Amino acid sequence: MRILVVGGSGFIGRYLARHLASMLGEEVFCTYLSRPPGDDVNHWYRLELTDSVALEKLFGLIQPEVVVHLAALADVGTAEREPERAAAVNATGTANIAGLCYAHDSRLVFVSTEYVFDGRRGFYRETDTPNPVTQYGRTKREGELEAARLAPEWSVARTSIVYGWPAPGRRNFVSSLVERLQRGETYTGSSHVMRSPVYVEHLVEGIGRLALEYRPGMHHIAGKDWVSMYDFAARVAEGFGLERGLVVPSGEEPSQPDRLGLDCADTMDRLGLEHFGLAEGLAAMRASQGSRPGDAPSA
Repeated sequence: MRILVVGGSGFIGRYLARHLASMLGEEVFCTYLSRPPGDDVNHWYRLELTDSVALEKLFGLIQPEVVVHLAALADVGTAEREPERAAAVNATGTANIAGLCYAHDSRLVFVSTEYVFDGRRGFYRETDTPNPVTQYGRTKREGELEAARLAPEWSVARTSIVYGWPAPGRRNFVSSLVERLQRGETYTGSSHVMRSPVYVEHLVEGIGRLALEYRPGMHHIAGKDWVSMYDFAARVAEGFGLERGLVVPSGEEPSQPDRLGLDCADTMDRLGLEHFGLAEGLAAMRASQGSRPGDAPSA
C-alpha cells in the first residue's frame, strides 16, 4: 500500500513512518519542511503545506492510496499570536489535502487534538460536542470538518499530550523533564491542568491501524490514565527512578479551565487495541532509550 505521511519528519511522524515501513512493510512517502531527516527506507519530499501547487504535484507524483496528515502549527501560543498563519496551515492546508484526496481517490487519516474541546469538563468522548476556545483548537476543528466534507473516505484521530524519545537535537516534555530531574532541579506541575498522556509508540499503533483499515469517523487515541500535569510529572520521576520530591504541585488555577484529556475506551474497543496507561508507556520508553528514530538508519 502506498502511504503518504504529511509531516513525516515531526515527532509523531518519524515513529509512524518507521512503524508503517519497517514493522508493517508498507511503501511510505513522507514530507518535511525545514529539517531533512536522516537516511531510512522511506521516500522524502520537502513540502510547504500552504503551497497548494507543490502539494498537487506531490499527489500526482506519488498517487497515494492513503494519506496520513500530521503536519500542523501545533504550538498553542504561536497559534494565538499568528492566527492567520494557524488558519492557513491547520484549516486551509487540511482542506487542500482533503480535496486532493477526493481528486486522487485517496483515503485520509487526519490527526487532530483534544483542543477541539473547551476544557471545562475533561475526559471527552468521541460523541461529545467540540467547543474550542483557542485558535489552535478552532483551526484544528475546522480541519476536521474539511476532512469530513471533502475526502471520499476519512478518519479523524484525536490525541492528547504525546511523550517518547525525540530525534537528536529535539525535545519534548518527558525527555526535558528527565534531564531536569537528573540535574537535581525542581519542576512545578499544575494540579488543575488535566491530560491523558500517551506513549508515542502506542499512539502510532492506533494511527497505523486506521491507515491500513478503513474505520470512518472520529476516534480518540490517547493514554488510559487521566491525570494532572503534576501527577504526570511525578509518575515520570517514579518511572525513571528519579527523586519524586523534586516535582512540586502548583495550586494556582489557570486563567481558563484546562481540563482536557480523552476517553478512548470506545475507540480502543472498535480498533481491537490494548489500552495502555502511564506505567506501561513510561516503562516502554525507558526500555527503548537509544532506539529512537533518527539515532540510526531504520532497518
